[in-house]
Amino acid sequence: MHNHEVLLLISSDPPTRYEGIARLAGEHGWHLRAESRRSPPKDWSGDGVLVMLNGDEALMRFARSVRRRKIPMVDLLEECPDFDAVRVTGDNPEIGRLAATHFNERDFRHAAFFSVRHNHTHDLRVAGFNEIWRGRPLENWIWPDVAGAGQDDWRKMGAWLAAKLKDAPKPFAVFAWNDYDATHVLNACRQADLKVPDDVSIIGVDNNEVICEHQSVNLSSIAHDHERIGYMAAATLERMMSGGEPSRRLTRIKPQGVITRESTETFAVYDKALQPAIDFITRNLSHPLGAAQIAAALKIPRIRLDRLFATRLGHSAGAEIARRRIAEAKRLLDGTDLPLAAIAERCGFCHASFLIRTFKRATGLTPHGWRRRNETAGRE
Repeated sequence: MHNHEVLLLISSDPPTRYEGIARLAGEHGWHLRAESRRSPPKDWSGDGVLVMLNGDEALMRFARSVRRRKIPMVDLLEECPDFDAVRVTGDNPEIGRLAATHFNERDFRHAAFFSVRHNHTHDLRVAGFNEIWRGRPLENWIWPDVAGAGQDDWRKMGAWLAAKLKDAPKPFAVFAWNDYDATHVLNACRQADLKVPDDVSIIGVDNNEVICEHQSVNLSSIAHDHERIGYMAAATLERMMSGGEPSRRLTRIKPQGVITRESTETFAVYDKALQPAIDFITRNLSHPLGAAQIAAALKIPRIRLDRLFATRLGHSAGAEIARRRIAEAKRLLDGTDLPLAAIAERCGFCHASFLIRTFKRATGLTPHGWRRRNETAGRE
């Protein structure tokens, strides 16, 4: 069997991308050669290339040379759509849709997309977000578009971002390009003396646990399935090197879902009169709870409480409690390995079977099915 020599011109961050490629390479006995994208080898002559095209001129020259020599090549990005290539990449429109759904479920009406870079992939995520976003038009906070010659001045960028956040209507939601950009938003919130998630809610992309779980406020993130992207890109290249044709020119791998952490553990509340009731619900979600208990705790007539929810939210206090219990169950299903009985207890359901019935009625899935969707999304 001929052992294919494959050149890797891809980023090592995150490492799961390499893990996917290495798994396929091991199955087929590849010889891998990894080089920097900034200085691709001029003397290389092998069997196939896995590349992440980013517009860098030296890299584009190399890619054009590979194409002229008819060496099979697969691009793992969608940053250079004008360059004709076979691509296996993350589903960037779906990432945007997931972010919008996450903020829609939490009642946000004002949001921005933030990044320290700007390319076609960013536009795909914004387009996906806008497909289902129910709030005011999404603002685009793209630092290179306003930075001019000071694009690399992080202090200037932080001050600009802090000012944008301070002027934004509250509560406000930020969809960051990746987890690194999400940390910039978090730092700018601290600079502007804004509370996360109460004033500003933040979600990133990639679910880099080293970054997300080591912040002053742990960051929610969309889990990009980099391992499966790497594996499927390598499988496509193997097919091409063996004389076959790719099943399609562009394959998008679905993200695994939203990993909810502190930075989005909130619902947007735009009414100060309603806030004490919402706070009481949040603090007592695991206890027997209804409109009567809320009214008694706030020392207001029950009829006044009912009118407050009806006029400000358009539904009853009971409906709000149920909605937040389902949201908390989703968070625990996504972010923990707790058994259903423990989740039911934490969310105020009297037993697991009641949680199962209620959850399925609200989402169309059982809690077990909801958990499994993260495992299967990348395989679709």
